[in-house]
Amino acid sequence: MDWTRHSHDRLLQACATPEVAGAWAEFIHRYHPIIASAATRVSRARGSGKSSEIDDLIQEIYVRFCEDRVRILSGFRDPRPEAALGYLKVTATNIAHDFFRQRSALKRGADRTTSISEFSDFPGGSTDELDRHLTLAEIDQALVFHTQKDNGLRDRTVFRLYYRYGLTAQAISILPGIGVTAKGVEGILQRLTKAIRETFRARTGKCD
Repeated sequence: MDWTRHSHDRLLQACATPEVAGAWAEFIHRYHPIIASAATRVSRARGSGKSSEIDDLIQEIYVRFCEDRVRILSGFRDPRPEAALGYLKVTATNIAHDFFRQRSALKRGADRTTSISEFSDFPGGSTDELDRHLTLAEIDQALVFHTQKDNGLRDRTVFRLYYRYGLTAQAISILPGIGVTAKGVEGILQRLTKAIRETFRARTGKCD
């Protein structure tokens, strides 16, 4: 489908469905300058203004758009370009401010519990040896531990967008700052999944 022909409200509604990679590509083409501008402005006002921090903010904005896609995107009904641009500018700016307010807070959702079986589509292996309840904070702790090298933020973003928010590898690969193909995204997911599994195996004292 040629999303370049669709109105702004129709495009935002389509982006509420993570499988529509073509819609996300057009979203990025149309609106990335607005998102980048909001991140830059807030970073200079509240942070260091460094390019690395701005990149962090941009990725956080995209993650939040994905996390709250039903609330943020699907409900927008005004086809006017100026309405869409204004709406996204305000939303991106608010998310950037939230980034600084929550920078030292616990990860979002850390007080929720989830079963590792929710991650049963992890590539490689069953979840039998991980059959216990974990908080999302525990999963995030292992994720952060295994993403301390270069591209750590990117790898954490890939993991969360795929497993928490349901984006496909193709949709993730076209987001700014990711910089790898869909196959590359799948490789990141396989590597992190294996590392996190091994962490929990060691913690429970179980082995294959």
